[in-house]
Amino acid sequence: MTRWQITAITAGAGFVAAIGIGADDYLLLACCRILALGLVAIAVHQLSASTGMASLGHGAYFGAGAYATAIALRAGLDNAPLHLVIAAVAGALAASCAAAALVRLRGLNYLVASLAVGLMAATVASSWKSVTGGSDGIAAPAATVWPVATALTDPVSLYLWVLMVSAICLLVVIGWSRSPFGAALTGIGDNEPRMRALGYPVGVMLWRAHAVSGALAGCAGALWVHATGYIAPHDLGLATGAIALAAAAIGDRRGPIVVIAATAALVGARDLASSYIGPAATQGPLLFGLALLVAAFLPVLRQRVRL
Repeated sequence: MTRWQITAITAGAGFVAAIGIGADDYLLLACCRILALGLVAIAVHQLSASTGMASLGHGAYFGAGAYATAIALRAGLDNAPLHLVIAAVAGALAASCAAAALVRLRGLNYLVASLAVGLMAATVASSWKSVTGGSDGIAAPAATVWPVATALTDPVSLYLWVLMVSAICLLVVIGWSRSPFGAALTGIGDNEPRMRALGYPVGVMLWRAHAVSGALAGCAGALWVHATGYIAPHDLGLATGAIALAAAAIGDRRGPIVVIAATAALVGARDLASSYIGPAATQGPLLFGLALLVAAFLPVLRQRVRL
């Protein structure tokens, strides 16, 4: 890890920790939502930055974890750490099923197919009313952090919980990117034919990478339900996937801290735009276009700056 990265992480940690000291309840809850969506963006970033597979379908894995958490809460399982395990498994399973087909695709074909995964997940959530509540979604009671038995009803305790889990996930992601597995994924993204020639099981490794990325997105879904107490089909679709991909494209190879900062900027812009063009749930096409423009023009702008 470079000195710049250490400084950025330290400064970022100090800033977000300071928010919990003097911020009002609205700002704390907004930060919780941003951190949850930031984890989805980091999941996309880890996949795209290493393998070059830019996904618009992570809203499906996010939704799998969120719905699993909401259903567990309604069934009386209020243990927040257990929700993370359940959500990670749900997200990993959803990503593993999708990856069985996605790992065979590259480039624009992969992008479109991943978008279809997210849209199909939102459609299933809307139509499976007996489980997901249909288009009305699911409202869930507050979770409890065991073994200290602290209910996540106070915004400060909720913010500290989301911040702690996000920090742990961030450390896991950094360790993953620096591991031999992460290095092999980078090699696949840089020169896939050479990695195949060296004997690496490219398809299996990409499938595993999707499973890990889906697990991270599933954990983000659990945090989303903890923060909002609600999950609906529109949270799975285009809007979530577009914000995650746009933030991942902005972060590129700069690291997860920049990805979270980009997520905060995009969510802030979305909420501001909702005052003029309608609620966030209807902004999917706009955010989709933004994600494509950022992904397309950011490398060009970066090259011009270097020149």
